Amino acid sequence: MNHASAPPWLLHYVDRLGTAALELIDDVANVVRLASRLIMIGIHSPWYRKPAVMHVVLRQTYFTGVQGLPWVLFLALSIGALAVYNIVVFARDLLNIPMIGTLIARVLVLEIAPMTIALLLLSRSGVAIVTELGTMFVRGEDLTLKSMGISVHEYLLWPRLLAYSGCGLVLTATFVFVAIGAGGLFAAWSNEMTLFDFMLEIGRGTNLIEIQLLLVKGVLYPFASILILMDQGVRVGRDPNLIPIHATRAILSSLVTILLLDGLIALLMVL
Repeated sequence: MNHASAPPWLLHYVDRLGTAALELIDDVANVVRLASRLIMIGIHSPWYRKPAVMHVVLRQTYFTGVQGLPWVLFLALSIGALAVYNIVVFARDLLNIPMIGTLIARVLVLEIAPMTIALLLLSRSGVAIVTELGTMFVRGEDLTLKSMGISVHEYLLWPRLLAYSGCGLVLTATFVFVAIGAGGLFAAWSNEMTLFDFMLEIGRGTNLIEIQLLLVKGVLYPFASILILMDQGVRVGRDPNLIPIHATRAILSSLVTILLLDGLIALLMVL
């Protein structure tokens, strides 16, 4: 079937599919360029010696990490501790105590913790970051910075990347420690097993590779999310009406990216 004989509805969907593919390629290319430029700034620029940049880093760390800590503790004590307790009960019912450490490492440490923190940060800070950056560009603050010889990427974007990714790693580790500790105490309080035996099984079931994967996921998911959020915030340009559009696109794109990265890592682990 040639192009002339194709039905109009098919041509319409092919056109939409092609447009969507081109937009996706453009989005990925922009994020990759942004990531490479910010990484070069982090490596080569003496940003840590600049009070203005460090002020933004500390402010973003407070907003993302300190203010998000109560939510992390709440989720760790509820979702995390409950998952740990159910794993203990499940393993005891199967009369397979060594399964406890393995399940906690693979379910809580490698999946629940990094995914929960990534989604928490995205839900708390995602719209705020896009809106804040979009508003700055609408007001022309980027032009003001450039007129003073200040790098927009170093002053506005790099601090957010550093704070968001760093807080993601710290909060992920905090989630794991609190969830395991609270779950172990709950299991001991309910006479499922002693806290000593519980911690012993945790040590037996966790290896160095799983700890390394936790660190990778704890940084990678927030890193990918903040790049997408900042890219969409910058794309707002001078039109304030585009802020909600790009904020929605940023959240959805970040969610899909996190899920794709998680699936890719799982596939690599199987191979």
